[in-house]
Amino acid sequence: MTLEDAANLAEIIGVFVVVVTLIYLAIQVRQGAAILRSEARQAQVSNDQNGVFRFLEYPQLGRIFSQAKTPTVAEKTQLAFWIIGQMRAREHEYLQYRSGAMDEETWLAYRDVIFFLLGTRRAREIWMLCKGYFDADFTLMVDELVCDTPETDFWTQLEQLR
Repeated sequence: MTLEDAANLAEIIGVFVVVVTLIYLAIQVRQGAAILRSEARQAQVSNDQNGVFRFLEYPQLGRIFSQAKTPTVAEKTQLAFWIIGQMRAREHEYLQYRSGAMDEETWLAYRDVIFFLLGTRRAREIWMLCKGYFDADFTLMVDELVCDTPETDFWTQLEQLR
């Protein structure tokens, strides 16, 4: 074997090593992306559960949503900041979807919570009051989403359950 043959062999082995390394790195990147998506989804689920658990801690929130009587300032504050927190979570999910980090099916499932969050006149009035603090594209999407959507009677139905 000549020196030239050895150099050619070394070059072929080098190309093979580079190809194997690139394949390995592509697999690692794909696995890393899957782990990040999984962690992001887990964070979203935890955030949603925290919002639900607030109703367990403060069951009067449901009443404040739909009661005919005007709530106190303290009650309005509770409701407003609960809505802000929940809408901030939806905004984050929307931005994740828009950037391509969340698939459409997942986004639509999270988006549909907005119908519940802004399901009463009072909740929509609070949204109008505070929507200026959110991403402009998100607020436009929310406004278009709920503009022709009838209010929910969830709270009335819940009260009427035996």
